[in-house]
Formats: sequence, structure tokens, C-alpha cells
Amino acid sequence: MDIARIRHRLALVLVLALGSAVLAGCGEPAGPAPAPPATAEPAMTLASPDAAAGPATVARLHEATDVFDAPRGSVQRSLAAATDFGSQTVLLITRVGAGEDAGWLEVLLPGRPNGTLGWIRSDAVEVREVALEVRVDLAARTLTLREGEEVVWSTPTAIGDPDHPTPTGRFYVTDKLETGDPDGGYGPYALGLSAYSDVLTEFAGGDGQVGIHGTNVPSSIGQAVSHGCLRIDNGLVAELAALLPLGTPVMIS
Repeated sequence: MDIARIRHRLALVLVLALGSAVLAGCGEPAGPAPAPPATAEPAMTLASPDAAAGPATVARLHEATDVFDAPRGSVQRSLAAATDFGSQTVLLITRVGAGEDAGWLEVLLPGRPNGTLGWIRSDAVEVREVALEVRVDLAARTLTLREGEEVVWSTPTAIGDPDHPTPTGRFYVTDKLETGDPDGGYGPYALGLSAYSDVLTEFAGGDGQVGIHGTNVPSSIGQAVSHGCLRIDNGLVAELAALLPLGTPVMIS
């Protein structure tokens, strides 16, 4: 696989400045609170962790968008056009409505409980294709970048420790953040995921969002030592920041 060719083909999404450490599993915890039992919002369904991951389509929001429990159903929530970090809100599409449900898209929503699905109107968003995907094998402690069934590269990754396991399931990239301190604990970049810790509801001032980032302790890579985040080589996390559009699927199993 020619990485330069992939870079040329994929649009580089704006990389934002990371003002403070808020992703779970990054650095030392600040008063972590145990998570209460996850409760899905009424009438919303959960995505199967075994759902096929990519190639994928994503929905880009350009304005606040209502999320429904079913096509023509009840509004369950409204999503802003930007995330808390200022990134454009992009959702992974899991199903396209057909027949009487034409014009509706089922999407995987960020936040708790992990895997929650909802429906949005297709005319409210911009739909794009995403060629790449990331697969994480927790048992092997590897993170693999793929295009279809072709492996672009694979690398060891640190994963959550036994008390703070990395959540499993199908997720996607929600934010790409430049840390401003490439020699710091996060390395040069952190990629926020739609995944949230099943153990921590608060971490270092954030809400337990899980991410992929670099590290200033290379010896931790390949170990089960984080609070849920995935740590990889600083050069490779910079590679991911350059290559992955928002909405890129991330399968963790």
C-alpha cells in the first residue's frame, strides 16, 4: 500500500488544538468515579459489536440535527454541528432506510451507553464515503490500519489495564486533536473516539471518552497499562491524524 497515494486521495480533516487532557486512559486519573449501570435511552437500539467495519459511509452535520428513535418516530435528542472540541460532528452510518423508510439514516451515536443507535433524516446531513478503518485486537494488543481487507500497517498498542479495560465494539473517530506538546504524555496527537469507558465517568476533568494517542513512555506500548485509551508510537499516531477522516470506523475486539 502506497501511503503517499492514500494521503493524496483522502481529505485531511482539520486538526484542532487540545487544550487539556480529557480522554480516559491518558496520564494520571483525577478523582475517577465509578460508572453507574449503563441505561439506554428509551426506544433506541444498540449496535452489534460484530457489525462489519468499513468501508463505511458517514454523515456530516452542518447544523443542529434531531435524532429519532425510528423513522418518523419521536425525537430523542439533538446533536450540535460541532463536538465539544470544536470538530465537525460526523456520525457513522449503520443502515440506509429503504421503501417507506427512504430518506432516513440509522447512525451510531457517540456517548453512553456505547453502541447506541438512532435515526436522522438524510436531507439534514452530507453523506461521504470513508475508505480506511482501524481494527484493534485487545488479546494481541495490536492496532491495524486497513483499507478493505488490505493491511496498510499494524503496530503494538497499549490497552486498558484490568481495572480500566478498553471497551469493545464498533466505534469511530470523532475528533483529531493536536496536543501542542509532542513530548508530553499524549504524544503529538490524540484521536477522540465515540467510545466511552465502562468504568470511569470522570477522568482528568473529562467524561471518560476513550481515544488513540501517542506517549512519552514508549515502553508502555504493547502493555495493559492505560485507563482505557490506546497508546501507539508517536510517528504512527501522527500518520493516523493525517490519514483518517472523522467518522473512520474503529473496531475493538
